[in-house]
Amino acid sequence: VNIENTLYKDKWTKEAYLRDLENEIAYNYVLEHDGVILGYYGFWVMFDNVDITKVSIRKELQGKGLSNILMEDMFSRLYNSDITTITLEVRVSNEPAINLYKKRGFSTVCVKKGYYKDGEDAYYMMKGVGVNE
Repeated sequence: VNIENTLYKDKWTKEAYLRDLENEIAYNYVLEHDGVILGYYGFWVMFDNVDITKVSIRKELQGKGLSNILMEDMFSRLYNSDITTITLEVRVSNEPAINLYKKRGFSTVCVKKGYYKDGEDAYYMMKGVGVNE
């Protein structure tokens, strides 16, 4: 939650994370070193689709390739499953995240107008599992 508060305009609360941990379709993982959480990611499995809920790295550690470690871990967990697509929403202003997702094979499907509470649009992005992995 502390990392969350430094990164996002629409922050998940502690209660939201606790609900997600109890959600049977939700999966959450952390990247840590010496007991310190460096980043985390989460996704929901819905039939043959995974919807990414978070890919987050501590602000002071961004730009060091740690997001790629999280993405590699996620893809390895999903590769031999029945999952056929991975989807996500990302703020249109979040260029570092958009670039990461494009490098990982995601394509923009559409723009979700006014998706975020502050009215900012989101790109809805998708990737087929097993493609280029």
